[in-house]
Amino acid sequence: MRGDISGLEEFISAKCKGPLGDVRDGKATEKQLEDLKKTFTGLKEGSKPRNENGTWSLSVRNADNATISFKVKKEGEDYKVIEMTVKAGTAKKKG
Repeated sequence: MRGDISGLEEFISAKCKGPLGDVRDGKATEKQLEDLKKTFTGLKEGSKPRNENGTWSLSVRNADNATISFKVKKEGEDYKVIEMTVKAGTAKKKG
């Protein structure tokens, strides 16, 4: 996300709540958009996707070492995000 979120709404399920739901509905505030940009800065490879009863779960880490988890499910012909959670990262130990 480099400031342009046009087209993102088509990947967000009607079931998704929170900031992504607000983006989908065109109701996201500037603060929410800035927070999302920060959240998605410096993404690194995370967990291997796994399927649980038709819902795919995957996680990535960002520059702050926070874990961003997504649940994605097929709706019609497309896969859409139904949930996103962010867990704060732990500081790396120096020394």
